[in-house]
Amino acid sequence: METMFRVPGARSTSTSSRVAVAALAMTIVLGRRSLALAEGEPPPPAVNATSAGTPADSQSAETAPAAPPAAETTPAAKPDDAKAGDKDQKSEDQKAEDKKAEDKKAEDKKKSKEPTFAVVPGPFYNPNLGLGLNVIPMLMFHPNKSDTVSPPSIAILNLLYAVKPPFDEAKSRQSFVVTAASRLFLDEDRWRVVGFAGYINLFQEFYGVGGGADPVASNAQFSYRLEQVIAIAQLYRQVLWKGFYVGGLLGFTAFHTKTDDPAGQATLEALGSGADWRAQPNVGLLSAYDTRANKYYPSQGVSFNLRVNGSFKSDEEYVLLAPSFNQYFPLLGGTDKLVLAYRVFGQFGFGNLPISAYAHYGMRGTTLGYESGEYIDKKMAGLEAEIRWLAWWRLGLEAGTGVGKVFAEFADFPDAAWLPGVWGSTTLKVMEKQDIRARATVAYGKSGTLFYFTVGQNF
Repeated sequence: METMFRVPGARSTSTSSRVAVAALAMTIVLGRRSLALAEGEPPPPAVNATSAGTPADSQSAETAPAAPPAAETTPAAKPDDAKAGDKDQKSEDQKAEDKKAEDKKAEDKKKSKEPTFAVVPGPFYNPNLGLGLNVIPMLMFHPNKSDTVSPPSIAILNLLYAVKPPFDEAKSRQSFVVTAASRLFLDEDRWRVVGFAGYINLFQEFYGVGGGADPVASNAQFSYRLEQVIAIAQLYRQVLWKGFYVGGLLGFTAFHTKTDDPAGQATLEALGSGADWRAQPNVGLLSAYDTRANKYYPSQGVSFNLRVNGSFKSDEEYVLLAPSFNQYFPLLGGTDKLVLAYRVFGQFGFGNLPISAYAHYGMRGTTLGYESGEYIDKKMAGLEAEIRWLAWWRLGLEAGTGVGKVFAEFADFPDAAWLPGVWGSTTLKVMEKQDIRARATVAYGKSGTLFYFTVGQNF
């Protein structure tokens, strides 16, 4: 918008005054033109400089003020120009919003790289150990914060104490466990390191070997105490293609079992254990194929693991072959809101296995509803499935079922008893930035009704 200037006191009847006004106007116009060029605006149409400032032109400018010189004419803004301006403004606003969103995402990602600590306490009950308390402090962290590929690593301390009724005999019927475990993901998930160490002191009841035990009828043959010290390290390296790993296992275990029942002690001796401490080195080979995007709460992908390990100690040589295959299916729009998962598992022992190396049906990763130690044999195999629903906030609900067998030799599998189980769980996400969930489970199988409390998924 142009601004009109008038010199106070000037009369239009004076020629010299009109000339002065015209000269002043031309100076202002030229000044504006220079300013526009300095700011990058396109220059206005050219002015005939030879006639500027003459008396005749001055008179024309005075008598026809509605038609200013071309140099002073400012073109009206076109609708397209206005739209372009609005578009440019919106573009700038969008860029600002995008920058703000990127900054927030970067800040959230930075926070997710910070160590996260939680302590999860919980009661449990099962027919074998009795009533107890399980306390699990855990730490999730990234060994290298600049590594944007590796999932978070985890370190866990597991403290357990339990007493099997009657409570007035608690001193002889108590159990306690202290274990520490870690899983490290390193170098953009090219390396995986697993470590485990623990002391285990359990009150156990022996129901025999094979699938013919009947814990519900309380036909335990005798009670005994298992004491064990264990340390194991596993190392995986990604090779050939993404998600495929090979590695090795190195471990050491020392154990003994004792009972006041002489016949029971003879049975334990026959099963490769006894009152005296025994120590065994443990070595093995590992392989894995893992396409899960989330290692702690998977909603899609597969996970295959094969472990071959054992002892080479003289007169105590044995080999364990333990394969497993898990697969996960998202049922709602490809998210983890509702997930179907299944698992095929097995453990097959050959040689002079100690009782601690027998397949324990009901241990984690197998069918729930069976207390580990009640159904044991050299071999086991089974299938289980779960449906998992993230219901609200950090709470989830799960339901599962499974079936399997324990047996001494493959030829015995057809005649071995089926061991079915069903269960339901409530889960709680215990860390805001990490997908770790505490799980309380009620299960029913041939061992009766059991209550579990643990951290992480069953598989």
